Amino acid sequence: MAGSGPSELILLSAGLIVAALVSGIILETWDDMDDVLDERGKQGAEDVRTRVSLVSDPINIAWEGGDNAKIHLQNSGDTFLDVNSVGAVLGGTTMTVTVTDGTTTQWLPGDTVQFTLTNSGLNSDLSTGDNDLLITVSVSSTATGYTGLDTLREEVRIVKP
Repeated sequence: MAGSGPSELILLSAGLIVAALVSGIILETWDDMDDVLDERGKQGAEDVRTRVSLVSDPINIAWEGGDNAKIHLQNSGDTFLDVNSVGAVLGGTTMTVTVTDGTTTQWLPGDTVQFTLTNSGLNSDLSTGDNDLLITVSVSSTATGYTGLDTLREEVRIVKP
């Protein structure tokens, strides 16, 4: 029995080394997971701060000149929105979106901006009078280094003369 002491000590030492290595790997993995969750939290916070609202009368949007409609959107969130990254789909048709005045570059929280939605192909699909369509508008923000996204979906009435 006296001869088994050194071998038990060697096995104990080996077990402690293996346990230390495994715990180091687990701690490193935990730290990586913590970083990923932190990044997702910041991204989610930016998404929450990014909001857009339709302030035009949704039951009376005029179809003008045979190829466009003008809508007013408000930055109802808490962060800057990019006026150049607004996208819109009207009645299943992708629209070209431009700032109506052509000079607005900053879209601050609380500000309302008029946009022109253009697509001449949609004109033939619209009947004279009232056309109830679904509009989808997407916006993005990049104020904090993270890109926040918001999408507005609403039924609107396009009035074609």
